[in-house]
Amino acid sequence: MTRQASLITADDTTLSITGKLNITGVYATDISIPTDPMIASQLVFIFIVETDPDDIYQKLDLRVDLPGGDFRQVPVNLTALRIGEADKIRWSLKSPLLFQNAILKPGPIIATAIHEKGVLQPAAPFIVLRPPFPEPKQ
Repeated sequence: MTRQASLITADDTTLSITGKLNITGVYATDISIPTDPMIASQLVFIFIVETDPDDIYQKLDLRVDLPGGDFRQVPVNLTALRIGEADKIRWSLKSPLLFQNAILKPGPIIATAIHEKGVLQPAAPFIVLRPPFPEPKQ
């Protein structure tokens, strides 16, 4: 199996002392906004990056581009990772990218895992403008 990446988009995440990643407010599909633009205090993009154990990443940056040009990019410190027993079958990394004060505009979100051999682009949600329903007339 080759290198691959997936993405979960949520409102918040915490990492417990035992290494458990707790994710809250997962977006199952598009992110709806009532106005264009809208400021979100934070979004969390959880990258799930995998590879074969004999093809471990040497360099890895995670990047999210929002419609309109706002982006965040963070390097992953691969030397600090602990290899588990499951990683001997299929190496897997679950890493959140915190995006604070996100300026949300309609359009596609582009997520990218940048590594020494190229890039991976996991499927990411769209931001869609869905104004609130008008008040019914009496």
